[in-house]
Amino acid sequence: MASASVLRTYQARVLGSLFKAIPGSRGAQFTVMLPRQAGKNEISARLIGGLLAAHGKRGGSIIICAPTLYPQARISLERTRLALLASVRKVGMAVRVEENTIRFQGAVATFLSASPAAHVAGHTASIAIIADEAQDIEADWFDRQFRPMAASTGAPTVLFGTPWDGSTLLERAVEANRLRDERQRGRPYLDWQPRHHQVDWTEVAGVVPGYGAYVEAERERLGPANPLYLSQYELVASRAAASLFDDASLVSLRGNHPVLAGPVAGERYVGGLDFGGAGEDADATVLTIARLAGSRCEVVAWHAWQGAPFNAIVGEVAGAARRWGLERLAADETGLGGPLVARLRAPLGRSVVGVVFSASSKSELGWGLVGAAGSGRLVLPRDDGSREWRRAWDEVEVCRRYLRPGGQLGWGAPPGKHDDYVASLALCLWAADSAPAPRIARGR
Repeated sequence: MASASVLRTYQARVLGSLFKAIPGSRGAQFTVMLPRQAGKNEISARLIGGLLAAHGKRGGSIIICAPTLYPQARISLERTRLALLASVRKVGMAVRVEENTIRFQGAVATFLSASPAAHVAGHTASIAIIADEAQDIEADWFDRQFRPMAASTGAPTVLFGTPWDGSTLLERAVEANRLRDERQRGRPYLDWQPRHHQVDWTEVAGVVPGYGAYVEAERERLGPANPLYLSQYELVASRAAASLFDDASLVSLRGNHPVLAGPVAGERYVGGLDFGGAGEDADATVLTIARLAGSRCEVVAWHAWQGAPFNAIVGEVAGAARRWGLERLAADETGLGGPLVARLRAPLGRSVVGVVFSASSKSELGWGLVGAAGSGRLVLPRDDGSREWRRAWDEVEVCRRYLRPGGQLGWGAPPGKHDDYVASLALCLWAADSAPAPRIARGR
């Protein structure tokens, strides 16, 4: 028999309130937002397990959905199974798991994918509909496919997650619940049960001191204005489209070191290479060179080619990489970049690492840029009056970001602009983060 862990005070408060409110709240919608790693999934699992136990004799159905069946919904199923086993004390009360369902006596919980590609029609929820990571579930799809599952029963809905861009399924419901809760009189959790439940990270830190240290370290690493930090820990939404770098980050990006004409003895360098097009009006091919200065990545030079033949570019990039002694060169391997990267590896060997631009990898590169700029770990040189410096800075200033479901960050130039220097900068930062450890000379 599994043993039940003791809930933290804020978890018990939220869970107890949901248990009290759900039975008498036909058609209601509840929302729960906790910072990352604060125990939100444990609340969800205990809620599902408790509802199954309470409805075992009279029966009923719970529908649980997550953005994906594997792994998200399956992880939720396993947590629920353990929570239910821990709450059932009587011998012989079997908990049965069959594919994506958990059955306890006459009650059943069905775990589904909320992906628009999933086939979920035909299910009914008589006890509740519960959505995990609801900010990543497409709102229109949820309204069309999942809400009708409670049309004949009035089963309430509970949405768990964190804010994102202000317009998600979760955040729409949170806004409505906050307005409803503000109209109530008396004390929440004592005189009335809230529809929206939210826990600040400082309250979590008051119960788990190590959590506070972790959040503060993330704020230092990412920067206090980083949209990922704000969403995951401060529970503050970021707008769907904004500058990739906020004003504070732009100030932090302005370094005071000079542009270099060539390498300085004893310094370590890395590079980022973004391939452009072949025509005169196409994107430029940009090589960004940065100096490794402890944990800082300091850009010291750019090389750019506009409309030059790729044969010439590959040769000149190889020559520049050898002259600077690049320890790592991260190059765009997308599409036509693949064979060009392969040609660079011939003269430069394992120092060349290809990066294929996909939604996932570009998001990772973008978050890296935002975090490094916000924390002062990435800096550009001071203005030397060059065309390269001006183009690089202009692109950094106008580059936009777009928040996508799943915590992904899209970024790029607005219409009529370019992001070649920004893409090269992102690859250069990636090269800096993946560069080999410095070799330490040892005497005999």
